[in-house]
Amino acid sequence: MQSFRWPFLFSAVLGLLIFTLYASFAFKGVAAWSIGLVYISYDSLLLGFMVVSSQVAVMRQERKRKLANPVSAPCHPPQQRPTLTVLVCARNERLVLPECLRFLRSQTEPADEVIILDDGSTDDMVDWLTTEFDLTFTPRGSGNLGRSQRWPALIVLSKPNSGKADSLNLGWKMAQSEIVVTIDADTYIEPEALAAIRNGFVEDPDLGIAGGVLIPICQRARGAGFFQFFQTFEYARGFLWRLTWMQYDMLLLISGAFAAYRRTVLEASGGFDATSWVEDYELTHRVYRDAYDQGQRVTVKTLSGARGTTDAPAEVQTFLNQRRRWFAGFIATHFKYNDMVGNGRYGAVGRYMMCLKTLDLLLPIYALAAVVVLIVILSTRHFLDAFIVKLIVIKLIFDLLLHAYSIVLYQRWLGIPLSRKLWIASLGATLTEPFVFQIMRQLGAVLGWIAFLRRKIDWMPQRPVTVGTVVIEG
Repeated sequence: MQSFRWPFLFSAVLGLLIFTLYASFAFKGVAAWSIGLVYISYDSLLLGFMVVSSQVAVMRQERKRKLANPVSAPCHPPQQRPTLTVLVCARNERLVLPECLRFLRSQTEPADEVIILDDGSTDDMVDWLTTEFDLTFTPRGSGNLGRSQRWPALIVLSKPNSGKADSLNLGWKMAQSEIVVTIDADTYIEPEALAAIRNGFVEDPDLGIAGGVLIPICQRARGAGFFQFFQTFEYARGFLWRLTWMQYDMLLLISGAFAAYRRTVLEASGGFDATSWVEDYELTHRVYRDAYDQGQRVTVKTLSGARGTTDAPAEVQTFLNQRRRWFAGFIATHFKYNDMVGNGRYGAVGRYMMCLKTLDLLLPIYALAAVVVLIVILSTRHFLDAFIVKLIVIKLIFDLLLHAYSIVLYQRWLGIPLSRKLWIASLGATLTEPFVFQIMRQLGAVLGWIAFLRRKIDWMPQRPVTVGTVVIEG
């Protein structure tokens, strides 16, 4: 059932967008850039709230660490540690899978099972797995199930292509563990990562979904340095903001590249939606909604001790394709669950987070339009009102200070030494990203709207495919 709150709120945001665009042609002076004033006001309020809230959350985490005494704290007996299965859904990932598995084998608390879900690969990935781990295959459904003689925990399911969500559903139903972890083949987790996942589920019996903290790595492209620079700080702030939403019990975003689920939650929800463009994000919405509808408590967290790196786009086209898919999936998911918007039945998620997400639907269009209108004003009138110039300068200084401090908070949250080099680099990123990187992000979101309205996403591989020693660009 659709909530009346959602169309009212969305219509108000859309109406304001149309009015401010009209103002750019109908008015002169400051009023002509009304869309920029609206965007800057909202963005500044949100950024200020996020930094202040993150500071509170980080201070709580630091107090928790100080109170914890590893010498006197009771150790959990081995039988109390939850069993854990890692699912790696892979299609044509011969280039990155060996390193992923090396990190999985180096865990201080290894997984009880590692299931590789070969989703119809056409490269030599399965041949490499067969040789490297001495796999013996037996028929299973429409595919083949391989078990390793050299690594008893390893299972390989080789099957025709059916998509990531469907593959993950097959995987978790095969799993024999209490906790199911999903990892992308290009994600490399630190040695303590799976132990941190287990700790999180032991410490919080209500924990249903958890995510790790990822650092983007850009490789194999001419623009790798550019994208590495900006995405490093984008990811750092993004994960810090998740800490904020987590403390208010309204965290919706968990990265499927490194996520963990209590098996009972997957069973109750039915698993991943194979029709979704963002199956991990959609599942979190469904789990929250079902839990509140049934009067149950479920928590969703980002675990700071579960860390790793993940491959990130290093070219313009792959970056825009990724952001287009993410944003189109975000729109589709929000429309699907619009009955939760402003609905107190769903706790803080419905009352606050879903309302903020409604604003986020059009926020990139506000931002991109503000830039376009500013350029038009400057090119047609050959000057900017002094108030607008001052406002832009103040906004840059405001962002500079808060973004720099957010990097300090991020390092404090992870309990790592403060890096002056990283902090100084964040200043450069803050000053330059509004003119380049942010515009690319906003363009990706606009393309996401187009893809959503067309109901079509053209998937493109992020890496080349290898066949033997031959590299085929995707």
